[in-house]
Amino acid sequence: MGTTLAELADGLGMPVPVGALRTKGWSGQVIERELGAHGSHGPDFATLGVELKSVPVTSALVPLESTAVCNIDPTCIAGESWATSYVRRKLSQVLFVALEVPQGARSVGERRVVAVTLWTPSPAQEAVLRADFELFARTYFRNGRAAEITGHLGQVMQVRPKARNADDRRAAFGADGKPVRIGKCGFYLRPAFVRGILRSGDTIR
Repeated sequence: MGTTLAELADGLGMPVPVGALRTKGWSGQVIERELGAHGSHGPDFATLGVELKSVPVTSALVPLESTAVCNIDPTCIAGESWATSYVRRKLSQVLFVALEVPQGARSVGERRVVAVTLWTPSPAQEAVLRADFELFARTYFRNGRAAEITGHLGQVMQVRPKARNADDRRAAFGADGKPVRIGKCGFYLRPAFVRGILRSGDTIR
């Protein structure tokens, strides 16, 4: 604990981004390389069935942003149940790595590993995640109402845009059942939910 991302990157022979531009995803890449994970459509640690998530936090382990889980295929999710869903597989077992962001930090490399939590949803947590999934899948995607989704929906899991620009769109169903195109989106865990996970008794600091 306490190692900075710049120190890890140097040891791996990876360049450290300067400034705040084009750093999205870099933190996760460094942690993945350090731990020997291999990103794919399945878990980062495929043999263990463990997904890796890096979380920028304050010194009090308060997440500074929502945690991305996975992209959403609008046509597939319309026919999925929670039991068969891709997002459930991604959340079945997660290794959360908390990265403290120092005040006034000038580079993402200054972020420091301060806590690690291996998490499996409790029955109560899974029930809330399932309720959120079913809200989005059944009420919105299945009924062609995906364009109505906002970040206010969902108790612990929300749907947010992930498109790079207006042309980054995916096939979906409209309210009349006909094919339409909507902006790329994904599932995210709310900061308060992840904060509770990081403060659990299984967290190593």
